[in-house]
Amino acid sequence: MRVVLIGYGPSSVAAAIALRAFDSDAYTTILTREDRPAHRRPGVALALGSPETNELDIADASFESLEEKGIQIITKATVISGDPKSNTLTYLDSSGQKSEIEYDYLVIGTGGTPTIPMIPGNDLKGVHTIQTIEDTITVGKELEDITDVVIIGAGFSGLEMAEKFHKLGKHTHMVVRSRLMRRQLEESMSNELLHRIPRGLHVHCGVSPKAILGEDCVKAVQVDGDEIPADLVLFMTGVRPNVTLAKNLGVKIGSLGGIVVDEQMRTSIDNIFAVGDCIEMLDNLTGKPILMPIGSTAARSGRQAGIAIAGSKKIYSDVALRLQYDRLFNTDVVCVGHSSVTAENLGLKTNVLLHQDSHEHTHVALVTDGDGYLIGGQVISSRLGAQIGYQILERIQERAKLDESPLLDSRHKQLQELMDHILGPIQ
Repeated sequence: MRVVLIGYGPSSVAAAIALRAFDSDAYTTILTREDRPAHRRPGVALALGSPETNELDIADASFESLEEKGIQIITKATVISGDPKSNTLTYLDSSGQKSEIEYDYLVIGTGGTPTIPMIPGNDLKGVHTIQTIEDTITVGKELEDITDVVIIGAGFSGLEMAEKFHKLGKHTHMVVRSRLMRRQLEESMSNELLHRIPRGLHVHCGVSPKAILGEDCVKAVQVDGDEIPADLVLFMTGVRPNVTLAKNLGVKIGSLGGIVVDEQMRTSIDNIFAVGDCIEMLDNLTGKPILMPIGSTAARSGRQAGIAIAGSKKIYSDVALRLQYDRLFNTDVVCVGHSSVTAENLGLKTNVLLHQDSHEHTHVALVTDGDGYLIGGQVISSRLGAQIGYQILERIQERAKLDESPLLDSRHKQLQELMDHILGPIQ
């Protein structure tokens, strides 16, 4: 059995590893345009000041590690077309020559394409978007000539970039159409995160960019009647599914613009699977299609496709479950499952419970559905955020109600109760 995977992101790599783990005889090949080893996308801002860093490398996904697992890597390869009738792909190799490769099964992991608002000046010199470490290094080479930075967008990646530029001493502005992480965080959690951002980093909420100003290169960003000086503009406004090749192959595209897949990640063509940011996956609660361009979700979709190609009937229940963590501005930020925004967009009724632990500088939002089952949660904490996030994750996966399975008290509160029990309450 010959399996060809397109792309070298977490989804394709996870699919290849899972496939080989379940079927060591499968002849497995990854085609990728990249020529440098896999790296973590969260944290890629580190490369702004340290372009030669290897701290972002993922050892288990390196070229050497994959080859040891029996996975062939063809780098600098750009797939240009395919024929599902003959099960062949045509690609340009590293020398620009056309080559063909046959497959029994194909996995499409073409990722996402940056979404850039169609506003005047978005093609000026000094306007960038960042997806990979190469993009970051390109921007990093311009650092000496940069004083003013404007970042448009306020998701995890945008905040990470803003923090890094601020630490590098740049005058940093964020332009936010509504509020910080609107889809991932409840409004009160957004506000809490905003309060933890250093005062010297300017956040403009509730405004939209109207134009990028300049002649040959960017000079400013026009925002609702105001102008923000800029030597560099970063659009960190998300991605849309890259389905160019999928359309060429005749694979069905869904209403949200992603490749339609079933629970096994199988497309409308029986021997073609799709994984990662290019797909529409099915929401666990409603069965409705959703887009979720997140590395951890991409990896789980790849794992699902890999075992399915190997012949397993197992369906993982966590493929479409959001799990994001980052440490921003000395704060753990954790998002698990649905927020009230994403749930209500799917027609779910929600209730939001807010908790605060002043001793740990921790804020927690818990999202339940109309029947009281926990379907999501967020944590903003000076420390131990991941531990609380894991408790939320467990209860979502268990389909638990909070009155039956409440979150554990913080360590500080547990210690205080223990001391009160031993020594008596402090008067």
